[in-house]
Amino acid sequence: MRCLSIIVTLSFVFAHAQQITILDSISKEPISLVHVFDGKKGVISNSYGAVFWKQEQSDSLTLSCLGYAPKKVAVSQVSDTLYMLPKAMELMPVVVSNRILTAEEIIDSVKANTEKTVDFGLSSSEVFVHATDLVDFKKMDIEIKKSTIPELDQTFVDEILAQVPKNERDESFTKNKWFRDSGGLKHHKLQVLQAATLQDSLTSNQFDSMEKTINEILKKRVKKDSYFKVKSGPLITTKVDNPSKKVDSIEQEESKLTPKKHAADQLGGLQRLATKNLFEEKNWVLPFLANPNKYNFSNEGIVYDLSVPVYKIRFSSKKKKEYNGYLLVDVEDFGVHKILYQSNKHEKRVKLFGLFYEGRLNNRTYNFVKNHLGKYTLYHIFEEYQQLVGLKRPFKIIEKNKVVKGRNRQNVLSMDVNFSIKEVYQKNINFNSFTSITQEEFDAFKLIHRVVPQDFYSKSDVQNYISDFPTE
Repeated sequence: MRCLSIIVTLSFVFAHAQQITILDSISKEPISLVHVFDGKKGVISNSYGAVFWKQEQSDSLTLSCLGYAPKKVAVSQVSDTLYMLPKAMELMPVVVSNRILTAEEIIDSVKANTEKTVDFGLSSSEVFVHATDLVDFKKMDIEIKKSTIPELDQTFVDEILAQVPKNERDESFTKNKWFRDSGGLKHHKLQVLQAATLQDSLTSNQFDSMEKTINEILKKRVKKDSYFKVKSGPLITTKVDNPSKKVDSIEQEESKLTPKKHAADQLGGLQRLATKNLFEEKNWVLPFLANPNKYNFSNEGIVYDLSVPVYKIRFSSKKKKEYNGYLLVDVEDFGVHKILYQSNKHEKRVKLFGLFYEGRLNNRTYNFVKNHLGKYTLYHIFEEYQQLVGLKRPFKIIEKNKVVKGRNRQNVLSMDVNFSIKEVYQKNINFNSFTSITQEEFDAFKLIHRVVPQDFYSKSDVQNYISDFPTE
């Protein structure tokens, strides 16, 4: 049945869409990141120079790409292969000039030309999000000091810890349609089209088995009306409900991931990275562009990015806890091609009473492409954030019971806990199918939330489910 559905899907795609390969007219090499616009919708060619164009009621296609002369092709002349001519860059005076622009002058020009070079209009686009969570358990020790539950002794705890996977990997894939305002946070709507999670069946079974074993012990030894009082040293005391007690159906419903909640989570993450971190009222808010006086800049000269000459501007904050990285800036219009930066040291750090936490930005990269309007728009974001968490404290878990009269202490479990975890979060975000829209079109679009992530156990199954998900 799955093979049949794939064949039917492919037949539908090829019946309704034409694959166009775009090549360099001189080298005959494929051209990636070509923006193909039919008057309403724009798509971007992949690393093989290919796009799938669904024939609409349009008269022509406009092809634009950094480093190539724009090209307009009548629909009647569109074939399976189209060619673009490398642009003759009139940059010789800039390249050979005795006067070299300073990094500070280039940054000033980037800021002054932002409104001219960046597309701040309302648009809709397909957005593909691949999120990965990598967990590495560096240390995991529990020493039992006292236990009134015979099963929960040191031998049992050691056996449980030995079964805990030392590494975990969670992945999610989401295809969205995003109506957005690139310059602010006012006008945003997001429709989740497809969503999938990649599960590790072995890891899931291990955790399910451990949870079942522990719950069976608790059901046998702990009264149903009990709750737990958790003490950690002289400062931390908290109350925890009995985990083996059946959760109320209303609580289960409230904690359930709904299509609306999932869409809200996706929108929040995209707004943070693609809008809030970049622009406010058509101005850059990245710290090294918003407050350049707090950074040191150096011009590393002209390099080529996708056959386009760009200035490479290296920067580093004067304060150790902020950022360093580089920008690639077009030598013609001072538009930004690429931004890459990371934390100098760490963004957050806590070390107190046996608790250690450190958060660090390892990499955040923005890539921009020129659209049919000759303005830059986002086509790719990558982020990697790392957390180190450690805990070394004594814990005492005391069972209390609501219906037992007098001294209601039932069971006690005392232990010393010592563990450390390294967790790395990665996000790959790809944009496609850009369409400029009006405020009226934005207001008229009604959101219908129907999608929650489906679980799969192999990447090929995910790719079959979201067949046009970009490969990385």
